[in-house]
Amino acid sequence: MLGLIKKDFLIIKANSKQMLIIFAIYLILIFQGTMDITFVVPLIGIMLFISTFSYDDFNNWNPYAVTLPDGRKNVVKAKYISSVILTVILSIVALAFGVGVAYIKSNSINIEEILSSLMGTVLSSVIIISLLYPIVFKFGATNGRIILFVVVFGAAGIGALVAQFIDMTPIINMINGLDSCSLIAIPIISIILLGISYLISNKIYQNKEF
Repeated sequence: MLGLIKKDFLIIKANSKQMLIIFAIYLILIFQGTMDITFVVPLIGIMLFISTFSYDDFNNWNPYAVTLPDGRKNVVKAKYISSVILTVILSIVALAFGVGVAYIKSNSINIEEILSSLMGTVLSSVIIISLLYPIVFKFGATNGRIILFVVVFGAAGIGALVAQFIDMTPIINMINGLDSCSLIAIPIISIILLGISYLISNKIYQNKEF
């Protein structure tokens, strides 16, 4: 399985130059105050990792991978472990950049605000991964992205419609209440979401024919 993780990170490394260019553009927006660094870095990581699925499909990797010892189980496990490692690394990078940018711009650091923003982005990243990976394992990288796009915007549209008829204040208050304990709540929620997503992806991949 370590070989599978290493393979994914080598693909990420190959795509990192393009992402550095994108990050440089975002960095300009960050210093202008129109973008939050804690939002950009982890989501760039998701873009990098989704590219590993595209490379796997393009190079017809999966039919070979399933012939490896415990190949079906390890392929899914490696994707999730690599994603967690990358998310943690990039979150640390985002935190460091957030502190640096805040100090350069205002000569002061509100670490609580930076951590709160980062935790929200980490949770968003985990939700995207948890939704996307089962879809990609089922339908492939290209179709998976399209389906996720439809699902997310469809859910957003339904949510906006429901909000017109239902008082969302209790839900908003509950979310705001989690802010004070986000350092504990978000890791727990993330583990639960990733665990459920992994079980679904594993079942899909075990039954998939190549």
